[in-house]
Amino acid sequence: MSELLEQVGRQMTPERISSLSRSLGADESTVRNAVSAALPTLLGAVTRQADDPAQTAQLHHALERDHDGSVLDHLGGLFGSDDATQNAGVTSKTTAGGAILDHILGNKKERVEHGVSAASGLSMGQSTKLMMMLAPVLMGVLGQQRKSKGLSPDGLGEMLRQEKASVQQSADGGSMLGRIFDQDGDGDFDMMDVVKFGMGRFFGRK
Repeated sequence: MSELLEQVGRQMTPERISSLSRSLGADESTVRNAVSAALPTLLGAVTRQADDPAQTAQLHHALERDHDGSVLDHLGGLFGSDDATQNAGVTSKTTAGGAILDHILGNKKERVEHGVSAASGLSMGQSTKLMMMLAPVLMGVLGQQRKSKGLSPDGLGEMLRQEKASVQQSADGGSMLGRIFDQDGDGDFDMMDVVKFGMGRFFGRK
């Protein structure tokens, strides 16, 4: 299992899934399905930036400036389980999630949100909201790794390439993410393989 997926998966505790469920107004099973589809897809999008040194440098700068991993200590607020005072400190993180999605998904953003919705049973609005909350978590894990390992832009790129290779070496990880990001057009596509992939890694289910 890739190191980053493992680190991200550790954040998805039963308590946090419950918080997401309440925040989204969806049952926990549906939320687990959606998380299982969304997180590997988001990580897959980020690792593809390692193919372009300029994009890797931009990502490194964003992590250095805005994402030191501290958001991981406040996921209750980000996911909506803390009181209003605590939530105030992380509201900007949720808002920033939309900008993160725009950057890492680009013109595939709506396509991915629709895919997560179709695979999980969330509405499009719920899918968008979920991904806006999950994007800062992924960036927090990346920022924590950059900081703890003292990664330069080149070092970050190498870590992302290793993560990409790790996913591609799984039974179907590389091919299923490739279908999402390499397929042209805006037509429907099936993300159930991604759900199964994420379920097995985050929640011990296949």
